[in-house]
Amino acid sequence: MDMKSLIVKFCIIAAILSLFTDQSIGANFNIVSEQKPQELVDSLNNLSYQNRRSNPRLSLEYALKAYDACSKLNYQEGLAFAIHNLGTAKAVLGNFEKGLEDLLTASLIREEINDLDGLVSTYNNIGFVFSEISNDDKALEYYEKALEAQKKTGKTKDVGIILNNIGHVHFRKQNYEQALNYFYQALEVNKSDDDERGIGASKSNIGNVYRSIGEHDKSLKYHLEALEVGQRFNDKYGVISTLRYIAQDFIKLNNLDKALRYAQMSLDLAQEIESKGEEKNAVEILAQIYEQKGNITYAIKYYKTLNSLKDSIYSTEKEDVLSRVQVVHELEQQAKENEYLLKEQQINSQKIKMQYYLLGLAGFFIVVVVVFAGYIIFANVKVKKINKALVQKNEEVITQKETIQSKVRALDEKNEELKSINQIKDKLISVIAHDLKNPFNSISGYSEVIITQLKSYSESELLSFLRIIHDNAIKGNMLLDNLLQWSRLQTNTLQFSPDKQNLFRLVIDELFFVQHTAKEKNIQINTDIDKNLFVFADTNMLKTIIRNLVSNSIKFTRNNGVVNILAKTTTKGVLIEVNDTGTGISPEVKDKLFTGQSGVTTTGENGEKGTGLGLMICKDFVDMHQGQIWAESTVGEGTSVFIELPNHAKS
Repeated sequence: MDMKSLIVKFCIIAAILSLFTDQSIGANFNIVSEQKPQELVDSLNNLSYQNRRSNPRLSLEYALKAYDACSKLNYQEGLAFAIHNLGTAKAVLGNFEKGLEDLLTASLIREEINDLDGLVSTYNNIGFVFSEISNDDKALEYYEKALEAQKKTGKTKDVGIILNNIGHVHFRKQNYEQALNYFYQALEVNKSDDDERGIGASKSNIGNVYRSIGEHDKSLKYHLEALEVGQRFNDKYGVISTLRYIAQDFIKLNNLDKALRYAQMSLDLAQEIESKGEEKNAVEILAQIYEQKGNITYAIKYYKTLNSLKDSIYSTEKEDVLSRVQVVHELEQQAKENEYLLKEQQINSQKIKMQYYLLGLAGFFIVVVVVFAGYIIFANVKVKKINKALVQKNEEVITQKETIQSKVRALDEKNEELKSINQIKDKLISVIAHDLKNPFNSISGYSEVIITQLKSYSESELLSFLRIIHDNAIKGNMLLDNLLQWSRLQTNTLQFSPDKQNLFRLVIDELFFVQHTAKEKNIQINTDIDKNLFVFADTNMLKTIIRNLVSNSIKFTRNNGVVNILAKTTTKGVLIEVNDTGTGISPEVKDKLFTGQSGVTTTGENGEKGTGLGLMICKDFVDMHQGQIWAESTVGEGTSVFIELPNHAKS
């Protein structure tokens, strides 16, 4: 091929490229002009905002399209709104880290252009994300920023929502006075705006605070008013939760029949709208009510239903997490591909323009050289960029894969933990069922003797029989109480309400239940506790701990032995010691004493049998107080069990 023919061919190519470039630019200009690009961006942003909660994936797609459209415009307000919607959708889909990154970027743009209305929404959503990841201080900081921006606008729209959000953070931090203050402010704002739904939400929140601080009559009043609002607007989700709150109020007011009625209404409505989460909450309340009413059959029935619902919700949440991760990953990949194609188009357009300009300035020979050299350089750069992009995408895929594998491993570990708990549960139930037969057989046997042969025995003999029946009833009751406490621990339904307690009075009250057993073995129980010593603890939990430890000491102490209960203040709190002159514990058993593992249970001095459940409950209760429990023992000499509890509420 000679130089002349080469020049002719390059001229033809240059002419075609020039024509193609001019036509493409003209076509794009006509399309943009016809669609009014800023209006298109606004429409896409509005569609994204409307679908942010009902369909977050669709919201994310609209936000990406709005973001791509903004890349061709100098439209900062639309760009900030698009990035705000991207962050909101990602947060709703569970990707809080990337959602927060986008929202913070949107806030910087809106601060720069002084978009106050937009800043109110963005600050509020940033506060929401920080609240979801349990960073309450940051959440409060941005909610306060949202309030300041709202004041500058001179409008009251969304003020009630922000005030309620701030109140929720303080409520979670147990700052009840501050929470109540913000909820009342929200109520007043909602009243001034005639926002009935907001009024109902604020009253429900106020009721929850009053219940938490023990003012149950006020709590019930506000919850009943919130219920009326929710029913008037057919807000079924709001009505479900409010019915549950009312049931809890009646529980606190010891009106279990009304509590049962409202809890059942909450369950019926939750089943009607097929909300497993709300159904679980209602079933949990019903189980507690039947337990307090002493209806063990129905209590166990609802606890079983509760566990079944938890398993179902756990499986659904597992699938939902994986689905959301996949959705965000796919859409982010799509966004990166779109961004890559856009940059590639821009590079191609600039290259064509440069080639045309050089062809016009430099003549045919220079054009040939420049086009050839430019082509080689461009191809090389393009290959490098493509390789770099492929490497980045590969690294992102590997990262996503590792994240998913990590979550799967975490789920497998959780399943193993649940399996271990179920094994312990099966063992304990088997042992307790066997051990309950003895006291109940004694009760039924001696009561039958008294009924059928009452006149055959003297008054002292009958009194002896009654004492045996009484002792076995106490033993059976303690076993059942331990089983119920353990069941509450496993289902997370046990309420933890620490308060200031007089330790001496509490210990003396609990000794009443074991004094007869001690007398039978002629065991002396000594106490060395200051009558003015107070400890910060949950009353029922501390009673259960003392009762179990003293009962164990009596069980494993020989006749004519001694059990001592001592307490003193330390630099860390209060140290309680229960020691005895019993048989002692071997090192192998001591290492597993508070675990519930097999091999821990032993037989007392008079053949009394144990389950190991009592000590395991003691360990769990002490852990809930953020305290410590340990044992020291010498075989043949006795055992000392120590409990150290902090004498104040830990944060």
